[in-house]
Amino acid sequence: MSRYDNAFSAVRKQNRIAFVPFAVAGDPDLRTSEKILRAYLSAGADILEIGYPFSDPMADGPVNQRAAQRAIASGITPARFFAMIRRLRAATDAPFGLLLYANTMHHLGCEAFCAAAADAGIDSLLVADMPPEESRDLLKAMRKHGLASVFIVSELTPPERIRFICRQTSAFVYVVSRLGTTGVHRDFSTSVRQTIRRLRGLTSLPLCVGFGLSSPRHVAEVRDAGADGAIVGSRLVSIVEKEHAHTGAMLAAIGRAVRRFRKATICPSGRRR
Repeated sequence: MSRYDNAFSAVRKQNRIAFVPFAVAGDPDLRTSEKILRAYLSAGADILEIGYPFSDPMADGPVNQRAAQRAIASGITPARFFAMIRRLRAATDAPFGLLLYANTMHHLGCEAFCAAAADAGIDSLLVADMPPEESRDLLKAMRKHGLASVFIVSELTPPERIRFICRQTSAFVYVVSRLGTTGVHRDFSTSVRQTIRRLRGLTSLPLCVGFGLSSPRHVAEVRDAGADGAIVGSRLVSIVEKEHAHTGAMLAAIGRAVRRFRKATICPSGRRR
């Protein structure tokens, strides 16, 4: 079984969904970034979603854009990034999903990037600006090196395209909870339940919901809608942005936030997944 299989199996046995926090690697610097990811794990993260910083992250809102700018300014490089991943992998069997943009991968080349990612301990890739129709070479390299794939669907994705996307997906389907970019939002989309219900009729892959999940209440709504995992990014990254000059206070705040979010993944008593 893959680390993803193990993670989703474990949370089902615990009658909850997976909690998947996101962070931008190298934000605010590589050393602190590693501490943030370790804090996620210590507080109960089931899966890590790690963003590789890019200068023009088209799928990200202002909070994650600024995080990417801080990371780039801190001097992150592929070699330093993969070294950090190796250190983290030595400490946990939690799955690591890498979210990146095509230019980053093409800089090293599909084959070299996938080889380095797999060797470091990455489990899956989601290239945010590369749809499956344009991913033939990437998918070939990923399969060669044992990397799983993640692709995105939304409430507007028609059934035939969902089937096509799911045939190219092997880790989980990333279900966007709202149209647009990532960010911190007070209100939660009312279409998620319907989207998940539609997907359940088309695929048996795990479904993880992200984009705009900003409170434990949002995580609970995703859980009750039937998702297998909840992805929270901008709300946690905003803590890094606010407190990065005070590492101890920042890590403590992150730990508290992750524990609150994770608590919301537990199904109410008497309700089974």
